[in-house]
Amino acid sequence: MSRPWQRVLAALRPTPDDDPLVAAARSLTIADVVRRFWPRLRPLRGWLLLGLVLLAAAPAIEVVEVMLFQRLVDDVLVPADFSPLVLLALLYLALNLASGVVSAADDYLSTWISQRFLVSLRRDLFAQVLSQPAAVQDRRRLGDVLARLTSDVSAVESFMVGQLATGLGAIVRLVLFLGALFWLQWQLTLASLLVIPAFWWVSTRFAAFTRDVSRERRRRGGSLTSITEESLGNASMVQAFGREDEAVAAYHRQNLAIADAELAGSRVRGLFLPLVDLAELLGMLLVITLGVWALSTDRLTLGGLLAFLTLLMQCYRPVRELSDLLPSLFSATAGVERVVELLDEPGHRDRPGAIALPGGAGSVVLDAVSFTYPGASGPALTEFDLHVAAGERVALVGPSGVGKSTVARLLARQLEPDAGVVRLDGHDVAEHTTASVRAAVTVLSQEQLLLDASIHDTIAFARPGATREEVEQASRAADAHEFVSRLPDGYDARVGQRGRWLSGGQRQRLALARALLHGGRVLVLDEPTTGLDRASADRLMSAVVASGRTVVVLTHDPQVLEHVDRVVELAPVPAGAR
Repeated sequence: MSRPWQRVLAALRPTPDDDPLVAAARSLTIADVVRRFWPRLRPLRGWLLLGLVLLAAAPAIEVVEVMLFQRLVDDVLVPADFSPLVLLALLYLALNLASGVVSAADDYLSTWISQRFLVSLRRDLFAQVLSQPAAVQDRRRLGDVLARLTSDVSAVESFMVGQLATGLGAIVRLVLFLGALFWLQWQLTLASLLVIPAFWWVSTRFAAFTRDVSRERRRRGGSLTSITEESLGNASMVQAFGREDEAVAAYHRQNLAIADAELAGSRVRGLFLPLVDLAELLGMLLVITLGVWALSTDRLTLGGLLAFLTLLMQCYRPVRELSDLLPSLFSATAGVERVVELLDEPGHRDRPGAIALPGGAGSVVLDAVSFTYPGASGPALTEFDLHVAAGERVALVGPSGVGKSTVARLLARQLEPDAGVVRLDGHDVAEHTTASVRAAVTVLSQEQLLLDASIHDTIAFARPGATREEVEQASRAADAHEFVSRLPDGYDARVGQRGRWLSGGQRQRLALARALLHGGRVLVLDEPTTGLDRASADRLMSAVVASGRTVVVLTHDPQVLEHVDRVVELAPVPAGAR
């Protein structure tokens, strides 16, 4: 590529992002995308074939209408003869009605296919994100994931259904229109084809560049969503530390970055579209010049020339669509790449032949378990052993970072050990289904994760079929019934987003009630007394003891140790093991 042309393209590019919040996804070719997502369209191939028939029917009707226009000019207008007009008018009406039916059917069918494809893809992508291990989820910004689940997933539909359908439709129309043009006057048709290489040259020059600009625009969109989600999700913290101005400034910077990427796209279109228009105009002027010659030498009638020019204008439309198709496909690919990256993240999958975990009393064993978080400088656990008898209450203590929370995640199969075995009632949990293991192990995390729902639904989230009496029983056991009863709406009162309408202690007791209702034979508590006064902490731990379950509690609180049978101290992993 010449240096002047390189300088033009360089001036069109967005300003580089020196400190990206979200990394760019791995580049994919168009063939890669088709191979990846065609299996999702294969069950719809019969409907796709019907859509192709409808795509062919519409331009076929247009060709017939143009041919009737030739007859209208040559048989009615030129000789000023009204006798053929009635028949031609009736034919026009019939064709118009047929065109309306075909257009409506094509629009409905294409929308139906698109939505079937999108609904399935969104469901699978959402399920894939939920199935990912905690270590994988922790590496991604939630706002970026939301952007991929919403706007980027539509790019896959645009690529696999919208753009490819546009391309097939353009090819069908082009073949029909060219056939009619050759039938009318083959010399003029050959002359009109001279413009096609110009269309192709322009589109190929800008296709890859359009992909780069689109990829940057979508990546920056993910960064903006991340900034928005983090700032609004932690609005109280931002306000408490007086960081509103910094949050607004960060949001504004991402907005400016998106605006820069959008302007880069506008600059591309501003240079690309006039070149396409120029190529089309030159082709039309050439054909008009040759058409006058054909008319003067009786190679075409006036009606034939007008029909030819009409068909030619119709023919340039699919040519333009095909020249736009490559840049459009590359633009859609930028979003597809981000969706594929999310789909390719390792999700949790049960081993082949995994069976449900049998019932038991709740004994727990971690045998020489080691685990290292991806990207971490050293292991979180190294050959760690833990034996908890059924019904025993054990506290895991130690400084922050020694792996207490990692133990909780391993028990709930949110993580899989790199080495060693986790057993529940003597059974290796890796050989059993994740759902059955999580039904047996209930985890009460340090962060009280509550949905914006009623108190009843918040507790019943652990067991959707629970009755009102069972919910209240769990609430009483968690020492929550008294404060719930004092609320104006009782168990119908809403807790607010993330439970913010309640105090920290109230949220903790509701979370415990939910855990008790879950019914797992092993109860894992991560810092359960955080934010509670001594009396509340004693009541909460008494409720845990009264449950009669096997309890593993991770804590720094000496008060909790009064309610357990045994204390296991975790030590930092030795430097030599790192």
